[in-house]
Amino acid sequence: MKAQPKILVTTYHSAFLAKGGGEFEIVSLVDSLKKQGYIADIYGPFSQSIDNYDVVLHFSVHGGGLELLRSVAAAGKPIVLWPNLWINAEQPPPAEMIAEHVRLAKYIVFKSVAEKEHFCSHFPAPEEKIRLVPAGVDVVFTKDAPPGLFRTMYDLDEYAIWFGVIEPSKNQLLAIRALRDSGTPLVFVGRSRNRAYYEMCRREAPANSLFIDGLPYRSEIMRAALQEASYYIEISKEPAGLSAIAAGLAGCRLVLSDSAWTREHFDGFAQFVDPDSETSVRSGVAASLASNPHMPELRRHLQKHCLPDAIIPLLNVFDEAVASS
Repeated sequence: MKAQPKILVTTYHSAFLAKGGGEFEIVSLVDSLKKQGYIADIYGPFSQSIDNYDVVLHFSVHGGGLELLRSVAAAGKPIVLWPNLWINAEQPPPAEMIAEHVRLAKYIVFKSVAEKEHFCSHFPAPEEKIRLVPAGVDVVFTKDAPPGLFRTMYDLDEYAIWFGVIEPSKNQLLAIRALRDSGTPLVFVGRSRNRAYYEMCRREAPANSLFIDGLPYRSEIMRAALQEASYYIEISKEPAGLSAIAAGLAGCRLVLSDSAWTREHFDGFAQFVDPDSETSVRSGVAASLASNPHMPELRRHLQKHCLPDAIIPLLNVFDEAVASS
């Protein structure tokens, strides 16, 4: 019987100071690896010595983790790089820094064709290093929460919901301005990395809107928040990611930015809007509310993203990395 590689997951040092989707993704991934019988740890005071691991999965290409990655490479451990990067054309990261991440990695994992093509159009990577692994979301989002739990707890009737860090690149303010006269409160779940932007969003949000720092991940209250919403909206300037997949698995109507990523994942199951146009957002919301939710069909469509099975292609990459080192 083939021995399972022991996996250490690393990222840049300040990642967990303000938890967002990426940090929850790391925790969920490690949990899924353990459910598959693997020894897997997140780097920190409770992880073991580097000598106890066979392969390192490094999450992000943020410069704050580069020194750690160099130390991992110096220890002779194969690195699987998970960039999780959508480049902001106005503030691109330093090309040499990204190039060093790519050089140090044995393999580079992308969660979609759109992500791969976008990354490689800015920072070319050798094709032989590239592997595709679908994004993974906990299967618990397909399970029904107690009826009325979120609406009762927060004294809401109808509402729209958005999960994610509140910051300019996520574009919450445009959604607020587009929908402030809609009569429907907006519920934003996520912390802020830009206080001035956050305060502006609060001032301009429709009446009775809520700003919640966070809900326990995978909990009944989080699932209820999605399942009871009139629709899920995320019109950021970068791909929506796991939050939109979780919302789809929960049975939400979806209003998302039109992009290659959203088309790849949700074509036929969401309303796509121009994230720079308030008119487009209002039209997309109206069209979504006029449609019937695609709950059973959408859940089947997104089944390949359900953890723990969604990580099986990643396990194959770990095996490749160990075998070739």
